[in-house]
Amino acid sequence: MTLSRRAVLAGGLAVAVTACSNGSSDGSSGGAQDAASTTSSPAGSGSIASDDGTPLGDNARAARFTAEDFDGLGTCVMTPEQTAGPFPLDEQFVRTDITEGVSGTPLRLGFRVVGVVGDDCSPMYPAAVEVWHADATGDYSAFADGGGGKDEAEGTTFLRGTQQTANDGIAQFETIYPGWYTGRAVHIHVRVHLEDQVALTTQVYFDEALTEQVYADEPYAEFGPPDTGWSDDAIAGNPGADGTALALTRTGAGVIGLINLGLPI
Repeated sequence: MTLSRRAVLAGGLAVAVTACSNGSSDGSSGGAQDAASTTSSPAGSGSIASDDGTPLGDNARAARFTAEDFDGLGTCVMTPEQTAGPFPLDEQFVRTDITEGVSGTPLRLGFRVVGVVGDDCSPMYPAAVEVWHADATGDYSAFADGGGGKDEAEGTTFLRGTQQTANDGIAQFETIYPGWYTGRAVHIHVRVHLEDQVALTTQVYFDEALTEQVYADEPYAEFGPPDTGWSDDAIAGNPGADGTALALTRTGAGVIGLINLGLPI
């Protein structure tokens, strides 16, 4: 695996992720070609909007994150492995907008995949970042999960997606702020694929004070605040110290969340 990761840093390997078509895909193919078709904008530069000015959440492509957005995070550490459960799928949905019209506070989500050597980080590409998370009611798609809200099951694909990194190691998604379900802090599941292997399985977490603000509004308010915080979550560890806490910015009607994902090389 070490040789493969070194080759990825050189940009010499393809990522074996197959796009599974469905009616909600935005048609994005991911990767460098996809990245080149968007304009650049700093993460904190005003309201969250697409490159044509359309507010995030209207199924329009948002301006692409750049390396500068991630450099300020000050994070160059190995991202810890955490359980893939619950409810991963083998099937991949290659798309940027994963909302499928699901209600919630818009979240513009960015990952930079880096290879870590000592205190140095280098972008890893091509790699594929896969995400899945609960909706505002605590429900995962594709499974009857008993999350406490609605419980849509087999045949649904909302809030799942995969994007290939460009040569800066960055992949991004348009989604919503996750809801909660009992026993867990608010989180998103993440896997990083290199070639046909899963190189990292982890979860990323949300600041509890910001979550309280977001959950004061519908559709989250109906379900109240989470019953579990970071310190009481048996899986979360210490997100602040472990590098699994998203850097979050409340911007306009939505939220921006950024994180570096560090892999060994």
